[in-house]
Amino acid sequence: MADIPGGRARNKALSLRFDVSKEAVRQWFKGQAFPETARLAKVADEFECSLDWLILGRLPSTGQVREPGGAYKVLTEQERAVITAMRKLNARRRNALVQLLADSEG
Repeated sequence: MADIPGGRARNKALSLRFDVSKEAVRQWFKGQAFPETARLAKVADEFECSLDWLILGRLPSTGQVREPGGAYKVLTEQERAVITAMRKLNARRRNALVQLLADSEG
């Protein structure tokens, strides 16, 4: 998953990102609990995957199984770092950064 570490740090990172306890995340991964619908929608949006994939492990209407977050696979490490840093900015600063980048194109 994009900018989510593996191993023991994974549960902590996901709990902070989605505002739940580490225990809740642990239960999700063990299949002992399931996130509520609003949280599932946020997870799907964050990781650019469909709810069908997230809940059922398949793409809508095709039944094909595929890993989510395909857009991140084409990004370089530096591009992922920029996106991660940008997500930490408040809306005003994020808009200013987008404007700066747009202005530098021309």
